[in-house]
Amino acid sequence: MSENLFTMLSAYRPGSKASPFENYCTSALAYFLRSGHRMLNALFAQAAGVGTEPLALVEVQPRLADAGIADLLLTYEGGRRILVEVQVEPGADESQLPAMETIARQWSAPPAFIMLGLPRDDVPAPWVPITWYEVVEALDGDPDPIAAQFRQFVLEDILGLGEVPLDEALSTNRLHALIGAALRMRFGPAVRYVASASRPIGGHYRYFGTTFALPGEEMNCWIGLVNETVPLGEHYHLMLAARQRPVLFPVQQPRATGDWKWPNWTGMGRVVRPITGVQVEGLLERLGPG
Repeated sequence: MSENLFTMLSAYRPGSKASPFENYCTSALAYFLRSGHRMLNALFAQAAGVGTEPLALVEVQPRLADAGIADLLLTYEGGRRILVEVQVEPGADESQLPAMETIARQWSAPPAFIMLGLPRDDVPAPWVPITWYEVVEALDGDPDPIAAQFRQFVLEDILGLGEVPLDEALSTNRLHALIGAALRMRFGPAVRYVASASRPIGGHYRYFGTTFALPGEEMNCWIGLVNETVPLGEHYHLMLAARQRPVLFPVQQPRATGDWKWPNWTGMGRVVRPITGVQVEGLLERLGPG
């Protein structure tokens, strides 16, 4: 693994099921583990039951024979290995996990399995959960400015805390994380959602947000930013759309989304201040019964 942080973060192995953003988060975490961050190392060692054994090797996206590409592999000086599955939103593809478990059990020392992600109630055995909130706690109080920046990144870009200015909403993962946090708060940790945006045209989007499914339903709802003008301009509205459910305070479908067939739209108006979780929660409250 490269000593250069930026070289590490730029690495992405084709064939991996990780998204580029997930890989970015994994590589950043690996940097701190490899540099010997005491609290982070202790968090993973305790979850895996390896005690105080020194960490010898950190591998990002190693290939595990025919089982595919893992997210992270930690090897300790005594030979123990931890296979780490990294997730940044619900509904990640876990189809490769059984095959990876089979490969890992062939190692000379008994393996450990850790799933790093958002809080959930259904982590499959033998995987042991660690949440991104625990990563934040492990980084808390670290005087290293890079560690402080990564802690803030986890809070805002993964966990969705804090407000999001319009320019960052359109250029980072922060809006998607903010919406995800509001969805989990309202519908529980099992809610399903996925980033959903149009292709940019001249640096502007027709729409930019998150498609989600209410419990027991299909992906029939969307929330995010919609361009106010056609041709596209710099002004956006914060809006919610539903394919089947009625909404409170309905508005006419925006021109920029004219090719959609979803009839139910509502909005908070033009975005002139940073977007907050309260605004997103206010839109979610407008969803009527199915």
